[in-house]
Amino acid sequence: MNVVGSLTPGPLSGAAAAGAASSRLRLLPGTGFCGALTTYSAFPYETSRPAKNGARSFAAADVVAGLPAGPAAAFAGVSLANALWA
Repeated sequence: MNVVGSLTPGPLSGAAAAGAASSRLRLLPGTGFCGALTTYSAFPYETSRPAKNGARSFAAADVVAGLPAGPAAAFAGVSLANALWA
């Protein structure tokens, strides 16, 4: 969920910057919806749950893939916004 929450604000910010949507559209989903999706407390829970159930390699892969995926998704969201509203 952190990746989806990182991706979503990019197009919303781009729409607001281009005048295609109000800045409130960016603020409400960006801080409310995306903030709820990307709560940092969910990251350790989603990682420790498989580890406790014996899937330690899956938990490790989640950490290794998940940490760079968030910033990559944010960059992709901004790039998408630039392509749509440039």
